[in-house]
Amino acid sequence: MDYRGRRKGKDCLTERALQSILIVEDHQLSCQGFELIVEQAGCRGAIPKVTVQQAHSLKKAYQLLFKEAVHFDMVVLDICMPAYPEKNLYSGEDLGRLIVEKQLKTRILVMTSLTDKLRLEEILHTVKPHGFLVKGEVDEYHLIGAIQHILKNQPYYSPTIGKILRGESNAEVYLSTDEKKLLYLLSKGIRNKEIGEHLCWSLSKVEKRKRVMHKKLGIEKGNTMALVNRAKELGII
Repeated sequence: MDYRGRRKGKDCLTERALQSILIVEDHQLSCQGFELIVEQAGCRGAIPKVTVQQAHSLKKAYQLLFKEAVHFDMVVLDICMPAYPEKNLYSGEDLGRLIVEKQLKTRILVMTSLTDKLRLEEILHTVKPHGFLVKGEVDEYHLIGAIQHILKNQPYYSPTIGKILRGESNAEVYLSTDEKKLLYLLSKGIRNKEIGEHLCWSLSKVEKRKRVMHKKLGIEKGNTMALVNRAKELGII
């Protein structure tokens, strides 16, 4: 096993040709920009020429990967995506975790605008991406460099992620699926009583979980709106 928990040897993806990439990003202009960079790099011979497909929602990405079973050699994954609660997908992190759980032979390259150290650290542990880029540090050089490294089965991390990996912090902000559902329902303005009915919880349990969530997300004072805003800042919902 390597340090990301992947098996070495004949299961290694090194020799697989890169033929298709799925870009999961809800901003269409960003998608088009990434696709153009990849296509131009293919024309220059910096990377193989590939077919690029875009998914601007978690629902579309889920349909392509799991319902239609379309194979992609690589998924470029944004974390802050609108939720797809029907499949318990509240961010790109949940989709990445599902790809890992289903053991799809797909390389994952995460690109995110998040900068919170604990949140980035959690994504590293849960998604175990082959590459991880912070958008503020992404340019053509880093994007194509990441793809080139991943093709050789070598991890590629932007400077901020590299600093996290070299750090000594072991703190994590782990949230269960039910806690993410709670945050999602709160973000929709649903009241505690109705949340309890939706999750089959008592009213006291809903209120207790909210207090726990305040602590987990580092909110000493604040109302429900402060909790929801913090969850959005961290890309949890």
